Amino acid sequence: MKLDQKTKISKNATLEPPSKFWFKTGQRVSIRFLIRAAAIRSANDAATALGEAISGSEKEFIKYMNYAAKEMGMNSTRFQNAHGLTQKNHYSTAYDMLILARRLMLDYPEYFNLFGRVETHALGKKIRNTNYKFLRSYQGASGIKTGYTNAAGHNLAASAKRGNKRLIGVLIGAQSSNDRQKKMSNLLDLSFKTVSKEVELRKLKPLSLVNKIIKKNTFRARVPLSKPNSFENILSNSEISIRKYQLQENDTVINQSLALEDVNVQIGKFNSQEKAEKNLPDMLLLNIDILSKVSNESIYIKLGDNKNNYSINIRKINYLLAQNLCSRLKTREIECVISN
Repeated sequence: MKLDQKTKISKNATLEPPSKFWFKTGQRVSIRFLIRAAAIRSANDAATALGEAISGSEKEFIKYMNYAAKEMGMNSTRFQNAHGLTQKNHYSTAYDMLILARRLMLDYPEYFNLFGRVETHALGKKIRNTNYKFLRSYQGASGIKTGYTNAAGHNLAASAKRGNKRLIGVLIGAQSSNDRQKKMSNLLDLSFKTVSKEVELRKLKPLSLVNKIIKKNTFRARVPLSKPNSFENILSNSEISIRKYQLQENDTVINQSLALEDVNVQIGKFNSQEKAEKNLPDMLLLNIDILSKVSNESIYIKLGDNKNNYSINIRKINYLLAQNLCSRLKTREIECVISN
């Protein structure tokens, strides 16, 4: 595709929620302006329109996204849409976003400067980068991309260069855009001090993504990490560690007949149905490896004996899975009860 090639905006793209560029159905827009709107302004309608222009439909483009992610080694990522907003079975990790950011930087150096622009123009409009706070305040900042969802919070993949060192930092789950900027600055400051002066740059494996037959693949994901209790403690210890959660069977010997039974699980206590529903996507996304085989019909909001007591309930889940789920939730101080 050529940057000045134009594509027609579909109704599907215009219906995407904000942030968006507010394109009109049938409007003809160049690929160049769609890229600017998506990369700099985080426009969801532009992201969908780009996917449709490349693959003919968003559905086909999502297959292509997942194939490309797998080829890059993003083994804990699965896309369900072109823009990244919360959706069932749509997830990724900080590590996988690092893989993607590094690919953008090293595979497309001639275009990478786009992510560092504080502002640009698209269709006569001046658009400001959603990452402008970091770009303006951090020495050597060169990008890359902000993100926000209700489930994941404020997120940022950032790059910066000082001398011969160029680093990429990924932060997921900040409380606000200011919190995101502060924590990313601290993370990079620490890393510039601790990373050795000379690191051999490993050559990336070339990707061949053209004219591939996209087949339906099964993705196995590591569980997304919960936010650390104290980001500041991690920085003060001058150590950046990756904790890997693995499902483990309980040390107690479990009766085999009980292990094969299906049980019910009650999660949390909320004083309104709205609060329970708001917490449901987060609970599903953080435990997607356990709940992937549980049907939608089995997960529901239930009103307890007390009229102001709501909980998230799962019907007929295998006992071992239920036990692993509750063990994990209790580490986050979330109430979890198993019953027959």
